[in-house]
Amino acid sequence: MKRKSNLDEMQEQELLKIEHNGCWLAFWGLLIVMIIQSFAFGSFDFKALAGEWVVFMVLALYLAFACVRRGIWDRKLAMNTKTNLIVSALTGIVMGIFNAVMIFRYYRKPVGTIAAAVIISLITFVLCFVILSIMMKQTKKRKAVMEAEPADANEI
Repeated sequence: MKRKSNLDEMQEQELLKIEHNGCWLAFWGLLIVMIIQSFAFGSFDFKALAGEWVVFMVLALYLAFACVRRGIWDRKLAMNTKTNLIVSALTGIVMGIFNAVMIFRYYRKPVGTIAAAVIISLITFVLCFVILSIMMKQTKKRKAVMEAEPADANEI
């Protein structure tokens, strides 16, 4: 049963801003909580993080696929290969450092820790770059379809 909105246009815009901020607060808050919990337990305990991880991944996947479906890439980042390389490199570095700290806390072997961190960084970089490139291609395709004039408009 649909009901008419009780909000005027200004209130509707304000509500959208509140919802937007709440969504990003939940996203970054979950990520920070998972990082803190990872360090607090001494080693990565997936059982302790499973609930947060599931909610975080559902939110991340929803945001990604909803944006691609609507032909939206980002408010500030350019939709190009250079941006994908930079974002992928930063993601690889952050994951490498995070995993190096976690691995070293458990194994205490510097050479093995560095090797594992480098491998994790490279795998993360490649996966992130491939996924971003596929999403960029799909976003461009979707945006082109949405911006194209309908075939019926030319016949009138």
